[in-house]
Parts: sequence; structure tokens; C-alpha cells
Amino acid sequence: MQGTMSRLGGRVNRGQLKCYASANALPKQFKAVKPIGDRVFVKVDKPRPRSVGGVLLPAVEMTSSTGGTVVDVGDVSMVKSGDHVIFSKFAGTDISVGDDAHVLLKEEDVIGLLPENELIPNLTPLSDRILIKCAKAENTSSGGVLLNETLEKPNFGSVVKVGTGRKKEDSDEMVKPNVEVGQTVMYSKYSGTEFEEGDDSYIVIRESDILAALA
Repeated sequence: MQGTMSRLGGRVNRGQLKCYASANALPKQFKAVKPIGDRVFVKVDKPRPRSVGGVLLPAVEMTSSTGGTVVDVGDVSMVKSGDHVIFSKFAGTDISVGDDAHVLLKEEDVIGLLPENELIPNLTPLSDRILIKCAKAENTSSGGVLLNETLEKPNFGSVVKVGTGRKKEDSDEMVKPNVEVGQTVMYSKYSGTEFEEGDDSYIVIRESDILAALA
């Protein structure tokens, strides 16, 4: 699953190569893009060299995160111009403006707010999303024997942050997620968006993907 992702979920290693070769190029006579409705216009972060053991990798190995800075917004309530956001990898429409990559997204495709260069644990999830630190797979048996076979990754973890909630249909009333920071929860497999930060894994999921609280 490393290096892959779908609209329903996937893994992001703080950025994987995203191809903008097929992005729509903004014609030179136009200088700005004004989002309409519930859309936001984001300038995508430039790829950064990734090193292994301090060795700089070739340009083809450079990675670009699914993050960027909001340039302009339509009729939205959760983000504003200047915010640095993380968004669903294959969401939206890619648009190149000059030499810069941009993406036109629905606000719902914005996963959360994360100041540039900050670590994933500092991400503020939006709407009814929940940031979870994933449990690590056991690599030894109960008798202390090292297991060699590929282990299935656990689908539970500890809640790190909780979004503000979703609006009720036909109402401005907010409904907060029914989970709390510090709880251990079980969630649906193949849901959400996964991130790796050092040796730790995190996932951002919708409240509807939580199956149970564990104690």
C-alpha cells in the first residue's frame, strides 16, 4: 500500500511524487483564479529533496506533500486565505499558474490545517475528522519469538485531536464528534488518510469510520 492512495483513503509519506504534467495551464491572459461556491484555491508546496542517511536523492526522487497555502476562497467557513492546509491527494483540479502548481478543491477535501514545516501531530483536523496515532504491530509472539511473516497492521489507535464537527442538514447547528482526545478507538480498515512521521504512523478519519472505543 506504500505509495498508493485513493479518494477513499491511502498513505502519504509526508509527501509523495505528485505528477502535474496533466495539470490545466492557466492561459496567460488570466492572472487570477476566483473560487466559486464551496471551493478553495491552493498553491501547492514545492517538492523538497528527500535524503536517506543524509544523502541527497536525485530530482526524480524528490517528493511533494499534499499540502499548500490557500490563495483564495469561495463561500467557505473552515479555511481562509493564508492558511496552510493538507488535502486529499487526488481531490480537486490541478492548475498550473506560471511555474507554480495549484489545486482547486472543495472545502470538504481539505483534511486539516497544518502550519508549514510543522509535524503531523500538530495538524488540526477539520469538520468531523479525527487525528489518530496508530498502534504499532507486534513483531514478537507471546513466547518472545520474533515473527518473520508480514504482520497485518492494527486498525486501532489513540485519538490525538478532534475536529469541531459537522453542521446538521438544513441547520447551522454544529454536531461535535462523539470521541475524546486520549481515547483508544477501533476504525474501519482502508478508511481515511495515513501519514508517516518518523517511526510513527497517523491516520485522519471521519467519525463515521470509528467502530468502537476500546478500554
